Amino acid sequence: MIIILLCICVLIYIFIPHPPCSLLSFDKRAVWFSYGDLEQFSYKSQKDFEKDFSQAIENIKKYHMNTVIVQVRAFSDALYDSKLFPVSKVITHQESLSFDPLQSMIDIAHQNDMSIEAWVNPYRISLNRKSFEQFLNESPHHQWLEDASQTIGYATYQYIFNPASQSVRDYIVDGVREIVENYDVDGIHFDDYFYVAGTHDGTTQNQRMDYVNMLIQDVYQTIKSIDDHVVFGISPQGNYENCISDGADIDTWLSEEGYIDYLMPQIYWSDQYGEGNEAMFTKRCQQFADIPRHQSVILYAGLALYHAGNGEDEDYGWQNRTDNISSQVQILYEHGYKGFGLFRYGSFLQDSAILELESLIHQHM
Repeated sequence: MIIILLCICVLIYIFIPHPPCSLLSFDKRAVWFSYGDLEQFSYKSQKDFEKDFSQAIENIKKYHMNTVIVQVRAFSDALYDSKLFPVSKVITHQESLSFDPLQSMIDIAHQNDMSIEAWVNPYRISLNRKSFEQFLNESPHHQWLEDASQTIGYATYQYIFNPASQSVRDYIVDGVREIVENYDVDGIHFDDYFYVAGTHDGTTQNQRMDYVNMLIQDVYQTIKSIDDHVVFGISPQGNYENCISDGADIDTWLSEEGYIDYLMPQIYWSDQYGEGNEAMFTKRCQQFADIPRHQSVILYAGLALYHAGNGEDEDYGWQNRTDNISSQVQILYEHGYKGFGLFRYGSFLQDSAILELESLIHQHM
């Protein structure tokens, strides 16, 4: 009898349409402001910068977003007043600043009843000559470039900090402490760069996860020791196997207390990926939802608004439809996710993405 009842419940779940969700069902409706987005604002004066950022907030408010995630440390640099990291010339194109961009963004976000999280790329030093020379010429730890125990080079001008180094971990933790102690941020956010392709030599998969886990635990404990209300979240790749290979131990982060407050995997496919019969978005969404999760850890998802209208050739959904985001938000709701992030702000200015956003509002408000 019990088996029959279970079968009936499963059939009801499958065949009875699920109610549409409301955007207000999600506690986090976030927008990532990448360094490429922030680079478009003026840094000549505080007034000019605040005008640009205020306009950006207005642009996302009309789509009922409630959180901004701003990349204040992209290349071992700082978009704030730091004693540990040089000013981000990659973003500001300035030798120095007469104001504090992060403080301005916090003030504007909070004035608009929005949460704001400081997005830190913990390990990345450089991706090109410009960011490499910034570290070489400005960083107090530029000498680490000559020490393989502290940094790993994996291509021309491309370096990361070595996650195995205790000195590196201390430096990253001190940087997080500096932000949480000095700024009224609502969260600290790490993205998907841990070990990257080309930096695995000399380590096993388990070693890579162990080294990264040491940092994640230290960051979490440091944040909570300063302000328990500040959340710590990570946005890893949407490919589970790649996460594990690169040292992102998402199973532990989700299932055990003391690592993170939330996980936001970047599920950047549509369900029309490939031949359209893989339902890739739904498949990845389910995969992360099925990982055992501690009751204190929340699951969100990163969505690829930037793909709107011009997805890669094998992902036809982004080319052929304008309701991908709307459909994905419904799928997240059905799988128990509590929010999402849209990558990235610049897409809010693109016609193809605006069609996706209008569909989202029409279907879920």
